Amino acid sequence: MSDVKTDEAARRHIERAYRERRRGFLAWARRHAPDLETAEDILQDAFGRALANASALSIVEDVGAWIFTAMRNRLADLWRGESARRRAGAVEFSPELFGEIASEAGYDPADRLVRDELLAALEVAIEALPEKQREVLRAQALDGLTFKELAERTGESIDTLMARKRYAIRKLAAALDYWMEFET
Repeated sequence: MSDVKTDEAARRHIERAYRERRRGFLAWARRHAPDLETAEDILQDAFGRALANASALSIVEDVGAWIFTAMRNRLADLWRGESARRRAGAVEFSPELFGEIASEAGYDPADRLVRDELLAALEVAIEALPEKQREVLRAQALDGLTFKELAERTGESIDTLMARKRYAIRKLAAALDYWMEFET
């Protein structure tokens, strides 16, 4: 009988965490997922896993941290799937651009294990960039445009475009660094 009470208490604790922190979890998922539907699925999946493991989670002090970790892991699984990346419009970056971003974050892009993790995190982080910074990266990575060609196409100055790329690379490096803290 006490196991039933413990399970019910754990379920109530998980449900309370869901009610209290749902908005914050969803906001995080929306920033990192390719779309709202995927963000909601990630959140629902994490809470479903928590409820399914209620008896094991009865000893966990910070259920919110466990749920966040489950969300982060689910998102990583999503981006690791090749077909999911294609459906979400993921961008394949040149080795030079990838190396520049990885080096800015302090990682060795030649390290195969690190490379796979960084690529998954990079795709998520790119979607979180401001649109103009994302456009500069994509124009150079996909279209192979030079700053001069891009300036002619957009009407923006070369200095502005270079600054956008520099800011984008710094933001991506910071995002990768943050992501890798949780992966290691």
